[in-house]
Amino acid sequence: MNIVRANPEQLFEYGPFTVRRQRPGEALSPLVSVDLMSLKLDARIPMQQHQDEEVFTYLWRGSMQHQDSNGERTQLSAKRVMVVNAGDGVQYEESVPLYEAELLQAVIRPALRGGEAMTQVLERDQGIMTNGWTELAGPEESDAPLELRQEVYIFDTLLERNHTLDVPSMPGFVAYLTVLEGIIRVGDLRLSRGDAVSGLDSSIEIVGDRDANLVCFLIKPDNFA
Repeated sequence: MNIVRANPEQLFEYGPFTVRRQRPGEALSPLVSVDLMSLKLDARIPMQQHQDEEVFTYLWRGSMQHQDSNGERTQLSAKRVMVVNAGDGVQYEESVPLYEAELLQAVIRPALRGGEAMTQVLERDQGIMTNGWTELAGPEESDAPLELRQEVYIFDTLLERNHTLDVPSMPGFVAYLTVLEGIIRVGDLRLSRGDAVSGLDSSIEIVGDRDANLVCFLIKPDNFA
């Protein structure tokens, strides 16, 4: 089991942006980076080019607007989760015109370079499920609602205080669990906002110490061509 603690070296603050960057490391490639972001009202990430990336955007509080180079706008919130399969290339910008936002944005390397760019949105009227994992994204051949061009699955939950959950598991996959908010216990260890853990044994339960928003990635390592 490997614990990654939140620390000041991971934190970047600039104007309306606060970003805590996690780098899971080569052992967990192709998960390149996981950013936990706080964006104040009127924050704007200008139009940028993305290529050969799978970009997963997940809000647990507030809302954010995604706009592509064709002017198409998509509002994101805890009820609307997005994956951008950048493929051969796509441009977009993101802004916070209505409410401050708390979000996770992860970059995943695709198994193969190139391909048509695609934007996918998962709408879920009930928002984040409590005390149970929801499968949000998975490989193209899976039944997951959002498709990733890589052997990666993504799950989320809101774990309430004193409730327990098993960590998602699949043969050949490694779990990377990140705490967006709240506090959990894993064995004798307590993890809080910005902490992450990988290499969990499937028999280990996680316990809510305080209500906690969690995202778990299941990664098949070294599957990048």
